[in-house]
Amino acid sequence: MSEKTTPDFHGDYLWEVLDEGPGTQTSPRHFFPGNTAGGQDGLLAHVTPAGGASWLGMFAFGNVKGAGISRVLAMPDPQRLCVVSRGAGYLVPVRDPSAWEAVQALPVTDVRAVPSAGIVVFADFTELVAYGAEGLRWRTKRLSWDGMKIIQVTERSIIGEYWDMREEAMQTFEVDLATGAQKGGVEE
Repeated sequence: MSEKTTPDFHGDYLWEVLDEGPGTQTSPRHFFPGNTAGGQDGLLAHVTPAGGASWLGMFAFGNVKGAGISRVLAMPDPQRLCVVSRGAGYLVPVRDPSAWEAVQALPVTDVRAVPSAGIVVFADFTELVAYGAEGLRWRTKRLSWDGMKIIQVTERSIIGEYWDMREEAMQTFEVDLATGAQKGGVEE
């Protein structure tokens, strides 16, 4: 089991990751990305919305071996939960899990909550995308050809690095948290 809340944003729900399905659990079961019969391995979470009925979610693992992370976190919208399951990201309204959407980064290789900016930023191999309470806020242009890495989050920006094969050296980029505007990267 893991923590039931997250320090980054406050969600109007509790969650816990389960190692196995509860034998006597009567909560409705939801399968993500939507196969009602199940059949895929994934991260199993028990979610209890404030004042609502609890449910179990099986979040299928991403298909990129060894590249993705797994994490559960609250989003800026206190009624929305994010589950990242070995690189596959799911944004789920806790009161209506059937209205979920996929995070527009695949595979998710890093995720950073930035409460001061009211966003959560997801990284894949080449780009960053940010979600606020209203949904997708911005997406960068390509920052790297492959293997970018976030190295610092400040009050105003995310700083990262990537290998530039043209220069045969590590290069840095900076992305404005408010707008997604970038300095540096392969497609500045």
